[in-house]
Amino acid sequence: MAKAGQIDRRNYHWLLGVIYVMILFGLVMILSASSVRAFAATGDSYHYVKRQLIAILLGSILILLFSQIRVRALSKIATASIFVAIAMLAAVLIPGIGKVAGGSSRWIPVGFFNLQPSEFTKIAVALYTADFLARRKNKPISLNDLIYPYGILMIIIVFLVMEQPDLGTTLSICLLAFIMLFLGGLNLKYVAAIAAAGLAGGAYFIFSSEGGYRLERFKAFLDPSSDPLGSGWHIKQSLIALGSGGLFGAGLSLGRQKFFYLPAPHTDFIFAVIGEELGLLGTIFTVSLFVIFTYYGIKISLRCKDYFGRLLGIGLTVMIAIQALVNMGAVTGVLPVTGIPMPFISYGGSSLLVNMAAVGILFSIALNNIREDLLVGRRRNLRLVVGNRSSNRLSNRSTSRSSKSRSASGSRSRLDLTTKTSKTRRAKSNAGGNKRRRNSRSRISRSSSRQGTPKGKKRS
Repeated sequence: MAKAGQIDRRNYHWLLGVIYVMILFGLVMILSASSVRAFAATGDSYHYVKRQLIAILLGSILILLFSQIRVRALSKIATASIFVAIAMLAAVLIPGIGKVAGGSSRWIPVGFFNLQPSEFTKIAVALYTADFLARRKNKPISLNDLIYPYGILMIIIVFLVMEQPDLGTTLSICLLAFIMLFLGGLNLKYVAAIAAAGLAGGAYFIFSSEGGYRLERFKAFLDPSSDPLGSGWHIKQSLIALGSGGLFGAGLSLGRQKFFYLPAPHTDFIFAVIGEELGLLGTIFTVSLFVIFTYYGIKISLRCKDYFGRLLGIGLTVMIAIQALVNMGAVTGVLPVTGIPMPFISYGGSSLLVNMAAVGILFSIALNNIREDLLVGRRRNLRLVVGNRSSNRLSNRSTSRSSKSRSASGSRSRLDLTTKTSKTRRAKSNAGGNKRRRNSRSRISRSSSRQGTPKGKKRS
């Protein structure tokens, strides 16, 4: 059991270490990618870095807070969290509340910070899906259960996010829910039906008359050279940055594509800046960090004995891994450009806070595993102590009984020996007395016979 506790501590430390390595690495790359744009926009080259530092501080507080919440307590707020997320998504679309930027209404201004409800919706979906599956752990999920209320709530969320519009977040939420339902043991017929419905819905949003820019991006994904100065500009500049980096890169802060060639170099396309300045080795290092994070996140989740906590941990790990995978795919041209930032590395307060809150929940699961291992270990040690005491008492009792039996047997032996000795002496004395009596009788008989015989006559 001590070995199990050591494994959980090692998983916790590895996860903590890789998270802050990614955050610090991202801070350096944000400084390199955004300094020129920040100076041009605000006159301060460190503008984005300062804001990211504030987000890191707040995110660290969130990690500390969420890590202290017990896993089962999170299941009690799962339903409330999904309704809060829906209310926030609806508030974004209300004029005067939501902030419009770049043709999208995705943010709610909160002081100096812009809150993006669609990011927080991801955690709410993970919580609600894990709770939905945990409540039906020992029975098959029927079609009615899947449609009402779960399916209806998911449709409302997807509709509100698409109205912002935000295709990337919609894709992340749908993939998150789909993977969690699949891992939760949903019937494969329903899994196939959900996948077909998702593909049909995605095709509608791309090819409908209202999704003009999405269709252009999809065409640019299929053939970036078809519109190199329009919808294909993003992917073209990204591929130029990656290709010019070579094996070792141009050097930190020496990249050229960030000088107003590459769009959003400090957010959506920061992976291209890493490839240009740090080369193939830098991109491999970045991918390795996410592989390590995914490995230990899933490992911690699978060691959780609580079914809800296990599903939640896997869901949150998959959520972050999906974002990283989609971002890398968009930057390299493998997937369409969706506007999803790279977790922990890209600039973005809401994204960083949500991901660090998710990490806090993973830490809560890890600490819960450690506490359970310690509790089981203490119970095991207590049973060993009690067992040893009982065995000692039994051995003491058996020892005392054996000593008593030996003393009793010794007493009986001495008593028997005394009895035998006295009997032997008595028998010997009786035998001697009988012999003396016989001798005296024989002497008496001989003397009497001599007295009764006359002199001169022979005895006949």
